[in-house]
Amino acid sequence: MKNLRRLVFLNLLLALFVSTAALSAFADPPGRAVRLQYISGAVSIQPGGVNDWVEGVVNRPLTTSDRVWTDKEARAELHLGSAALRMNAETSLTLTNVSDDVVQIELDQGTLNLHIRHLFGGETYEIDTPNQAFTILKAGDYRFDVDPNADTTSVAVFRGEGEANGQGPGVKIKSGHQATFTGGTSMQYQMASVPGFDGFDDWCRVRDDRQDHARSYQYVSADVVGADELDEYGTWRTVGEYGPVWVPTVAPGWAPYHNGHWVWVEPWGWTWVDDAPWGFAPSHYGRWVYTGGYWAWAPGPVVVARPVYAPALVAWVGGPHFGVSLSFGGGGGVGWFPLGWGEPYVPSYAVSRTYFQQVNVSNTHITNITNVTNNYYVSNNNTTVVNNNISNIRYSNQNVRGAVTAVPTRTMTNAEPVAKSAVAVPASEIKPASFTTAAPVAPARSSVLGANANARAAVPPTQVTARPVVSHVAPPPKPVPFEAKQEVLAKNPGRPLDTGTEAELRKSIANRPQPAPAPAKAQSTQPTQPGKPGTPSASNPSAGEAKNAPHPENASRPANTASQPQPAAPARNVPRPPTATVHPVSANPATPAPMSRPVPRPPQPESSNPHAPNGEAARPNMPSNPHPAQPDSGSKAAAPRPPQPETPNPHAPNGEAARPNMPSNPRPAQPGSESNVAAPRPPQPETANPHAPNGEAARPNMPSNPHPAQPDSGSKAAAPRSSNEVPRPASPPPATPARPANPRPPQNQPRPNVEQSAPRPSAPPQHQSSPAPPPAHNNSGEKPSHQQPSKSEHKGEGR
Repeated sequence: MKNLRRLVFLNLLLALFVSTAALSAFADPPGRAVRLQYISGAVSIQPGGVNDWVEGVVNRPLTTSDRVWTDKEARAELHLGSAALRMNAETSLTLTNVSDDVVQIELDQGTLNLHIRHLFGGETYEIDTPNQAFTILKAGDYRFDVDPNADTTSVAVFRGEGEANGQGPGVKIKSGHQATFTGGTSMQYQMASVPGFDGFDDWCRVRDDRQDHARSYQYVSADVVGADELDEYGTWRTVGEYGPVWVPTVAPGWAPYHNGHWVWVEPWGWTWVDDAPWGFAPSHYGRWVYTGGYWAWAPGPVVVARPVYAPALVAWVGGPHFGVSLSFGGGGGVGWFPLGWGEPYVPSYAVSRTYFQQVNVSNTHITNITNVTNNYYVSNNNTTVVNNNISNIRYSNQNVRGAVTAVPTRTMTNAEPVAKSAVAVPASEIKPASFTTAAPVAPARSSVLGANANARAAVPPTQVTARPVVSHVAPPPKPVPFEAKQEVLAKNPGRPLDTGTEAELRKSIANRPQPAPAPAKAQSTQPTQPGKPGTPSASNPSAGEAKNAPHPENASRPANTASQPQPAAPARNVPRPPTATVHPVSANPATPAPMSRPVPRPPQPESSNPHAPNGEAARPNMPSNPHPAQPDSGSKAAAPRPPQPETPNPHAPNGEAARPNMPSNPRPAQPGSESNVAAPRPPQPETANPHAPNGEAARPNMPSNPHPAQPDSGSKAAAPRSSNEVPRPASPPPATPARPANPRPPQNQPRPNVEQSAPRPSAPPQHQSSPAPPPAHNNSGEKPSHQQPSKSEHKGEGR
């Protein structure tokens, strides 16, 4: 007996496990979607599962994890049937959760007006901000203002009641009161009366009054999203068995589901976005009938409290038996036509039997729903897809002239306008064998973004979503990235993943080994010195380019620099800060980018440079830049290093001995230069130079530039030499081509290497002379000056 009871218990437990697994695998999608109903100005959306922003389009359905941003001087309105959300300028909003029982909104910054016409039993509206989570307790009108700079959230209850929650005790706010929360999530607040209406409040009140009193609500349920738009674009008539129908004011030859485009919206899949301002309700609720030579929309029963939303109430035509004689081009084509009165809608996504019944009986008249369910219900999991008897349905609209619309598959994939690429379909092509429950087209990234996938969109600043918000109801998990599921979606084209398959995919992504992060380079906020790590080399401008440059779509976001503190909380789409703050390279080579003055190093003891290329010994007193300042560069010359003792250079080219105190640039300053020449070095003790060419004695107190300044150069002239110095004989000037106005090479080209240049010509023999003692400093603090060279020396070394 005990064994029998144990066996029965195990069987019940197994049945419970199987039923639970089945429910999890076929979890129904929500019965409602959010309509983007009104746009004024630059309004952008970011669909869940992608990181790109796209320009918003009226009638676009939104759902869980979708984000909306209103730019400067912009406004937007979202509709859920019994509720309306209106956003003022510079407002960031995320639909954290949109289900049958919960509407959870994340408000990062800006102003949100919430109008709830009816609150169903057990239904929850929650507005999460960085300071608190506000739960709506009664239908009414509410306003939320989030100021990220002041770290405050203001909640005004014009009519209704709600409760704010955070880390402290909850705060109830009743009608006619406003609470302002500060101090992070500490629930510190100040209570006051609601302020007077401003321009945004007046705009919201006018729209509320217009929508709440729409005449169309006499014929449709008040929860049909977009029904208030029907009054201005058509008329209501009563037609025989159909009852009240709405006839749109359209041009001859018009047909439903012809002017618009397709987008991929999870969890429903292919979703129709109509171009007409009134096109939302007739595209997602009710049925279309063709009677008396015109099209009319027949809504579902008025008594239904909340009709179930559908992505598109159409019958699909496609597969290998369709479009043989049509010119679709490469990739084939797909067609569709609107469902008629009383015809069942067979979803292409995974649903339960209850959902199948509700989505049909709430949108049309069906006499025997049980019989219809038994004949046409399809489970639609990702392993078994059955077109259950749909070929036996006699569709009333398939033979109506112009009712069938067909396009190449690329039109759906790229969210292109249907009317531009529609192909005429003869009646002979519509065969029962061609009917299918899903469009056999796999989605792409452009399918998710929609019609403006390749256009530039307004993007919120990075810091907007950097701060976390307070949540009272646990939000659902983030959606699986579209790129991660795209390969799986291609295996069953046109069918979204069921809940079980998506959960397994999410688990596999979480268990996937992550690559080891590269060791981060230490960054200093102190000014960097020239030639040290962390400073872009002047000879390689590309080294200073930021590797993590923001995307063009994020151009409106403020750039992050290493000196600016960044929020600690993770954010969506937050680019990494650049590794160094650099000036951008000028687009015009003749106008180089400005360079900052490097900091001179302190004197260092004489030593060899172990890091010199090719084992080259250190050169004393050589400036870091061997090239002269170019004309009109606008840059300031680097300050010279302090003098160091002379050392021989065994690696000089052609065996040339090291020249003490020689400037790094033997070229003279060019005319028109506005750069400052380096100041002369202080006097050094008189010593003989055993390595001077031709036995020439060392010349003390040589200026940093041995060549005289050219006339009108704008630079400071070199200091005069000693009077007892014998001038060199004049040598013929080398023939040099005329220089351009700005001979400085573009900064993206490497500079010539002076160590690899041709050997220098030997100078003519010089008369040795006794060097004069260095002059003493004057009392004015100025550096010692030297006499001007002779005219013969000007002639010999002027160029």
